[in-house]
Amino acid sequence: MMVAFKPAGRIYQDSVMVEDKIYFLGGLNGANIGTSDLFYLDISSPFSSVNLKWTDLTSVAPIPVKSAFAPACIGGNKNSTIYLFEHHMTDNVNSTTLVTFAFDITTQKWYVQSTSGITPPPRQNLKVVVDMNGKIYISGGFEPYITLKSSNSTYIFNSLSNSWLKGSVAPLIRSANTATLLPSGHIVYIGGTHDFPNGTTLILDYRLAEIDMNQTATGATIGTRLSHSAVLSNDGFTIIIYGGGSENFTATPEPSLAALDTRVTPYRWSKISSTGTFSPPPLAYHSAQIVKNFMIVAFGALFTTNGFNLTTGSNDNVYILDTSNHTWITSFDLTNHNSSNPSSKLHEPQFNIPLIASLSSGLFGLIIFASILAYIFYRKHYNYIATPGTNTGDLNYIPTPGSDTGDRNYIATPGTDTGDRNYIATSGTNDRDHEFDGTLVPGVITEMMAESIAARDGAIFMD
Repeated sequence: MMVAFKPAGRIYQDSVMVEDKIYFLGGLNGANIGTSDLFYLDISSPFSSVNLKWTDLTSVAPIPVKSAFAPACIGGNKNSTIYLFEHHMTDNVNSTTLVTFAFDITTQKWYVQSTSGITPPPRQNLKVVVDMNGKIYISGGFEPYITLKSSNSTYIFNSLSNSWLKGSVAPLIRSANTATLLPSGHIVYIGGTHDFPNGTTLILDYRLAEIDMNQTATGATIGTRLSHSAVLSNDGFTIIIYGGGSENFTATPEPSLAALDTRVTPYRWSKISSTGTFSPPPLAYHSAQIVKNFMIVAFGALFTTNGFNLTTGSNDNVYILDTSNHTWITSFDLTNHNSSNPSSKLHEPQFNIPLIASLSSGLFGLIIFASILAYIFYRKHYNYIATPGTNTGDLNYIPTPGSDTGDRNYIATPGTDTGDRNYIATSGTNDRDHEFDGTLVPGVITEMMAESIAARDGAIFMD
């Protein structure tokens, strides 16, 4: 009798949504060693959170290195490639630059992607997003075994041309935060740390075009956090954050669930009260993805009396939140769900055909007559030749992986001895271009647009 595959608990993994599958990559096992695991959860048919449809690809397509802390993202031609950005080329050899591993979803083969341009230095413990043009934005993160500090540099990887471009410097240094791309082109970074373990709810809104703005989020008071998760709700404007740790990971942030409304200026926080019998325990270093109206939370570290246990307290369960009513559920049928992902139909116009067909012939004739008059008037007073390319219609939004890949306290080189690699920065150790005392002000927002990230220095910052 064949035994169904069930992945072991893990932390610091990443996940990528590809059509009707959620791929999970790497992560630390109970011995704090990175893994070469690659597997996916099939969400195309009804499933239960206690009887999941896992498929293990590790035996046929293991990650080329033992991976953890590494961000992953979909990209390439027709979104057919998963990119994994690692800080080492082999298990025991660190790299002086970021290594771009690519997984061809069709052939199920891994390879090292050859790239051109300015390759970023190695980094980990960060999240990345991809825009509609296949450009992957990598901002911040922790630089292992070189500076041993978090960064505020930004790099853009064009997954269509396989080229790197260095962007402008972000206004804040951070790692262990989340990154969410909005349909408007704003990349919203929430929480994280500046080499200090307490975390923050600070919001960095990296707008994709010409101006950078700092502002303060309003609404409910949201506890500081890092190594949490964030997903963009099905409505296309609400960011839902969950979990994470605070106070050197000895405490859980309150509330565990919160929503950020990005329709308003400034953005507005609200607390989420959830119900349900299968709600998750406090988690950090987990993954989260949005599937229609459902947030799927997987793996991560469990909270114990001594805080989040990184060695023996890993979670092997999956939890499902119905974001339409904030209820934790055990099963659902996506095939009978009427909502759609913002990535595919957020801006698609909806036409009421029966209503159009019911118009009377008289009204229809009146419309035609008015249209002719308008055209005659237009031709009489204007001589306008359209220029191709002026259409400014909606963007096709590509969703972002919503998980966070870990925390600053433990910087491991997967596959090597991790006993001597614990690193906890202390206040005052940062020798960058401004002083920082380790306290981040909750609610501060910085907006940037992606074109300006890659454009040039001299971005405008407004406090």
